Amino acid sequence: MLYNINHNRIKANITHILIIVFCSSNLLGQKITEEKETTFYREDQFYFGTSFMLLNSNQEAFKPKGLSRHFQLGFVRDIPLNISGRFATGVGLGIDFERYTTNLIQLEEGIYSLSDLNDESYEPLFISVQSIEFPLSLRWRSSSPSNYAFWRLYGGLAFQWHYRSRAKQNNNFITLSDELQAFGSKAYISFGYNTWNFYFSYRLQPFFSSKGGTPDALPIKLTPIKIGLIFYVL
Repeated sequence: MLYNINHNRIKANITHILIIVFCSSNLLGQKITEEKETTFYREDQFYFGTSFMLLNSNQEAFKPKGLSRHFQLGFVRDIPLNISGRFATGVGLGIDFERYTTNLIQLEEGIYSLSDLNDESYEPLFISVQSIEFPLSLRWRSSSPSNYAFWRLYGGLAFQWHYRSRAKQNNNFITLSDELQAFGSKAYISFGYNTWNFYFSYRLQPFFSSKGGTPDALPIKLTPIKIGLIFYVL
């Protein structure tokens, strides 16, 4: 009888020990998981993208000639806003290249006009703009410290300095200084999964400057809308 009592006590003690070990392991695992989910991390990224541009103007005679296109590349410094890192801001530095193909022509220095696309008397202006841009963004993503393929939604503003603007007509290069704005900004949004993301942006300032001859000779208001793809690389 004494043997059976001791045997039952031993079994009960072993059961209690197993329950304690099991509960402790679960709590420890949960704690490790929580620590892993709240580990501080950044999503610093290089980006590059390409888009085509829709050109909206107040002039009915203004027409695109061919495809206006855009290319950008740069780097974004990520600044998380919460512990999980899913919400953040981004501060970047990049280079932006734009090429416009329209039926805008230069009649003489500082004087511009719009031609019929079928008129072969003048070749249209091909306008190239190179800019340094400073994007500021709010960022959401479904990432984690160990998950590098995730959904993202970024949006914000990019401030631009157009450091080089020139045009080409009849194989002659024309420097555009007063005709175009030296500074500008755009609102943009990008969304997608992993590396591939759709990109959309809208210019906020007038394209042509009020200082140059263009608005006096031909008051064109031009608003480029960019639609394309942007790629983010960690």
